Amino acid sequence: MNLSNSTRNGSSISIIWIIVGGLAIIFGGLLIGTVVPFILPIEGSAEAQQVDGLFRFMLVIGGAIFLLVNGVLVYSIIRFRARTNDYADGPPIQGNTTLELVWTLIPAIIVTVLTIYAYSVWVNIQSEKPNEQEVDVTGQRFAWTFTYTVTENELADLGVTRDQLPEEVNAVFASEGGAVNFNSLQLHTWVGQPVHVSLHTEDVNHAFWIPGMRIKQDLLAGRVTDIRFTPIEPGVYRIVCAELCGSGHGNMAGEVDERGNLTGAWLIVHPDEETFVQEFYKPEAQNVLFPPEDPVERGRQILASGAYPCSGCHVLTELSWAGVQAPNLDSIGTRAETRVAGLSASDYLHQSIREPYAYIVPGYQNIMPVFSNDPNEPNTQYMPDSDLEAIVAYLLTLQGG
Repeated sequence: MNLSNSTRNGSSISIIWIIVGGLAIIFGGLLIGTVVPFILPIEGSAEAQQVDGLFRFMLVIGGAIFLLVNGVLVYSIIRFRARTNDYADGPPIQGNTTLELVWTLIPAIIVTVLTIYAYSVWVNIQSEKPNEQEVDVTGQRFAWTFTYTVTENELADLGVTRDQLPEEVNAVFASEGGAVNFNSLQLHTWVGQPVHVSLHTEDVNHAFWIPGMRIKQDLLAGRVTDIRFTPIEPGVYRIVCAELCGSGHGNMAGEVDERGNLTGAWLIVHPDEETFVQEFYKPEAQNVLFPPEDPVERGRQILASGAYPCSGCHVLTELSWAGVQAPNLDSIGTRAETRVAGLSASDYLHQSIREPYAYIVPGYQNIMPVFSNDPNEPNTQYMPDSDLEAIVAYLLTLQGG
């Protein structure tokens, strides 16, 4: 009778320890899934909330499994350790069908649940949203360029009519089906606005990544890829290239210079549409609708807009460029006068843009793309003569010792 009670008490204690261990594993998994995400950046988009929710769920499961496996391992080391002066063989174990079924079935259920959950998150992120803001993104060594569209229907919102536009801008509207584009080195949107980003590369593969939005998409040569997100928190978010693309790869990430200026690619999320229009869209649209007549100012505007990927390789203090893969453009107007014998400063700058391989500054490699005035010429980037003349006029004003 006493032996029966002792056995019964031992079984009760074992059950209690199993329950305590199970609760500890569950609580530990929940704790890991709750605490670890605090090291992540702020959830800046609706998609970030979904991705982090999936991540937390995986952490809870992974944390619980980690504690279970290591708990059983520690228990086994202590409980079944070899006793002093015990040299006997361990008991023969033939296997346990029930245990094998359990540890096969449970992982299968976990994987199935995770697959369904992850697929639903992926579908929600990829699905088209109503009234999306369309932005084209060009990745090129070593800079991002964001292209926005001004349609004829939006002119009224800007307080402009077609007959007020310069003749050359009206010609663009006519040739582009009632639209004109402008470029920026930054991606601008506002809280609650679904954004559809179309991505393409001009050279090698890149990867467009905004950690705060939890979105990442590869740019593949010869293809157009896309990604969607909806910001929920205003602020400034860093944009990064997550695919090693060359010696200037790091320049494709947004940085803050010593003067506190944003350089490189950033996502600016305005608090509302009105702020977006007044602080970004309207002034930028006005610049492209009414380009300055002064070629010097127009050249500066073109380079500052990011229409061409010069900022990723060159240093130009006036425009906060900080590249190191190409010659410094500060005072280039002075240095161009004596760079190549027999070429004037203007001719040298023209040649450097149209034929960058003709003369390579010692210490640098031939990595600059060829800018052609023929949009159909293969393996080149199109730059109309009007843009070239304006850019050269601006560069000639950069004088100094």
